[in-house]
Amino acid sequence: MGVYEENIVPVKISRLAEYVSKRKHITLDDALVYIYSNSMYKALYDDGAKWWYLSTEALYDEFERVEKQQSKTISRPAFEFFVYVLEKYAIYKGIDGLQVYALFKEYGVDSFLVDHYDLLHTQGTGYVLDEIERFIQKRRKK
Repeated sequence: MGVYEENIVPVKISRLAEYVSKRKHITLDDALVYIYSNSMYKALYDDGAKWWYLSTEALYDEFERVEKQQSKTISRPAFEFFVYVLEKYAIYKGIDGLQVYALFKEYGVDSFLVDHYDLLHTQGTGYVLDEIERFIQKRRKK
């Protein structure tokens, strides 16, 4: 990625955050969480895609389209398990829940936990935390 793109993306993100905040009637902090948790965020740095050329409104529409695709309905027990594990991992690592949420999103731990709920929820907390550690380590090596 060129220097121009590296410099324009943060400007695009700040403008997008302001737009998201107004459109969704949320705080700027919440708008940033919306942006950074959407898989479109990483695509902004893709040289081939050149998403940074889009207007703020068009970029928002694309984020919304991806958000709808990302959203999948999960059962209440699977969601409660996800939140339980997230909180336990936060305590284990000594960081707050938002940081863990961002970490889980970045490495796909959220999908891993939901997709493997049937097996993981029957295991002890220590085992699940160890599995998350291994999962993240494997993803970091890619």
